[in-house]
Amino acid sequence: MLPGKMSKVVVMAMAIFLFGFSGTPKAEAGMMHHCHGHMHMIMHGAPIPFYLMNQDKLGLSKDQVRKLIHLRMGFRKVAIMEKARIKVIHEDVKSEMMKKNIDTSDVKKDINRIVDHKKKIMDSYVEMVANAHKVLTPEQFEKVRKLWREMMMMHHGMMMHHEMMDHHKM
Repeated sequence: MLPGKMSKVVVMAMAIFLFGFSGTPKAEAGMMHHCHGHMHMIMHGAPIPFYLMNQDKLGLSKDQVRKLIHLRMGFRKVAIMEKARIKVIHEDVKSEMMKKNIDTSDVKKDINRIVDHKKKIMDSYVEMVANAHKVLTPEQFEKVRKLWREMMMMHHGMMMHHEMMDHHKM
């Protein structure tokens, strides 16, 4: 694999791990490099993709894979609904903000409603990640941590190599 491609793979895997393990089958997990942004990663149920990308190394059973995918799907449904509610409230806020005399108390109420819906997404995310970790045996979880450390070390080495190469170009 070329250094540039390897770096992209490592960055993708890091992003998946940092924003939670989620439940993506191997083929779909490979598509995660197209994802951008923290909320997008959360919406895809990170860290479950990392678990599933490494399911053979971890020795995940079919039942464990099914549970992980189920957890991610449950979270995604909550997140989709809450994001839709947020979008509707945003439209109300935009409409109010176009008025000459803005009713600031209404806008502040809408902002609080948006925060409440975002909190529901984050609460659901924390529950999903906590439950995803419980699906793994203690041995599997330690193996995930080891795989993660190895990936981070490899990425750090690549970043140092790229920084040195950039420095020599100057």
